Amino acid sequence: MNIDIPLWFADQSIHVFPYRPDDNKPYGNCKYCSPTLRGTNTPNPDYVLHDPRKCLCIANGGRCHGLHAATTNPNTIRKWHKETPDANWGANCGRSNIVAIDLDAHGHEPPQDGVFIRGETIDPTGINDGLDVFAALCELRGRCLPWIEHNTLTVLTKSGGLQAWFRVPNGYEWRGGDSVRAGFGWQADFKAGDQSVTLPGTVVPKGTYRALGDSRTIAPLPRWLRTELERLGRWVDPNPRPRYVAPPETPKDLSRYTATALERELADLASTRPGALHEAILVCSYNIGQLAGAGLISQDDAHQAITAAAAQAGVSPDERKAQGTIRDGLNAGMRSPRQIGELV
Repeated sequence: MNIDIPLWFADQSIHVFPYRPDDNKPYGNCKYCSPTLRGTNTPNPDYVLHDPRKCLCIANGGRCHGLHAATTNPNTIRKWHKETPDANWGANCGRSNIVAIDLDAHGHEPPQDGVFIRGETIDPTGINDGLDVFAALCELRGRCLPWIEHNTLTVLTKSGGLQAWFRVPNGYEWRGGDSVRAGFGWQADFKAGDQSVTLPGTVVPKGTYRALGDSRTIAPLPRWLRTELERLGRWVDPNPRPRYVAPPETPKDLSRYTATALERELADLASTRPGALHEAILVCSYNIGQLAGAGLISQDDAHQAITAAAAQAGVSPDERKAQGTIRDGLNAGMRSPRQIGELV
């Protein structure tokens, strides 16, 4: 591959690494980074156990561990190209903050269960590959093909398939997935995180990867696609809300309505982020105070439960300001008790 191609991508903040000339797979590791002897399952006596992300070979400009070595450093890229001038090149999705729709055209038999898109029913007539499946998904959602609507870099693959690239704020918030189980659908995959995509210009025995059209811009991931990927479980919340655990002192002899309402309020409080805790404690205390005002829970039990939930959010039970806020909220809520009609 012409070195100008990986250098151009690196200049666009895309982290690249070399593939072997005959395919789109990375080179093997050095003897210190290979758990087994090359081409065998025999343990390698020279192997040194280590985290690939902290490999000293990579720190010194080596290319061990494939995509983990990916870089935007032009000097390193030139060094690798000099060592292996016939190499093809790929990009690390997560480190580059990109994701890709990966549509295959392998000519395989359609799924025997007739499911082409998880959770959806489509007419199988004319569905021959991943491009057809994704087009059907777009039709279901009332959207155009995103690589046309948003004019993003799109690569035709060796099999006649397609990869459409999109930028995301944090590439490691996403995880790739294949086919119906974890991708968009049958032969309609998703590349992200610790996965790679192949640069246009790559030539392998089965074909060539080439850019489709004139666009060389990588567009932001469209909102509807983000929603679709969240539905498919491909987005990983980097700051998940902590699971609320009811403390032992939470009253147990409550009606179903009261217990449900109480747990909802306490769970919201327990998962509140720092910086919003004062308001959250006040709102929670007021809402639970309304339950206490209606005689559905005692004020003491309510106070203890709110204190325990606030502790799960990081507020000390001994913090005087927080305790005062709980009292104020409870008292205000009790002055406006929940009405019986609101309990239905």
